[in-house]
Amino acid sequence: MPSNCQLMLFIILILVPKSIFLELSLASSGETLVSDWRPIKNLSDTKVVDAAKFAVARHNFEAKTRLIFDDLVDGEVKSHSGTDYNLTIAARDDGDTDYDDTPRIYVAIVSHRQFQEFMHLDSFRGPV
Repeated sequence: MPSNCQLMLFIILILVPKSIFLELSLASSGETLVSDWRPIKNLSDTKVVDAAKFAVARHNFEAKTRLIFDDLVDGEVKSHSGTDYNLTIAARDDGDTDYDDTPRIYVAIVSHRQFQEFMHLDSFRGPV
């Protein structure tokens, strides 16, 4: 039966270099373990629009604002253990009395975990 020292030596000498080699070989070939952001081709897809509307509603709840979703201007998607959306949203501020009712641009990142039917607002910035 191997001792703890032998086990640690095995991990340090064999497993660590193998994992470093795997990461380096993936990086040099242009592949990544987690996918990069890709443009969303269909901005009218209900899942994407739902994520944008969720971002505005959640931001309103957290920041005590009264933004009204107007349009989804642009977006990117990244898939890994779920789907992350990087969304550019046009919204009007219903709470601003001096506002000219012109939509302003906001950027939100929403995480969606399909297996849990769960969405989370990671960030919301704007107007930009």
